[in-house]
Amino acid sequence: MPVQPTHRNTDAAVFVAVLALGVLLIMSGSATPQEVAVLGSALGGLYAVWQRPPARLRG
Repeated sequence: MPVQPTHRNTDAAVFVAVLALGVLLIMSGSATPQEVAVLGSALGGLYAVWQRPPARLRG
């Protein structure tokens, strides 16, 4: 079974960016915590799909 490369640096950078964006939106009053939670979940899902293609495409 082939070993998938780790993307720890990229994953950490994306996590920090989404966290910082959420804090910025809440502190500025542009979004409620609930809206930021929905946005974070959606961005996390999109990132996971974009970063790791389906198993059938990996080989």
